[in-house]
Amino acid sequence: MTQADHYRDQSNRAKRLARAAKDPEASKKFNEMAEEFRLYAERLEKIL
Repeated sequence: MTQADHYRDQSNRAKRLARAAKDPEASKKFNEMAEEFRLYAERLEKIL
């Protein structure tokens, strides 16, 4: 598994947590985390 794959997996996990969260603020934070992880994966793919 590459680092990009790892961050993509983390992004997907954060999205699932966002959907499952009952608290709207927690859901928002998980979605923000998912986007950050997605961006990390994208940047790593460009570098490598």
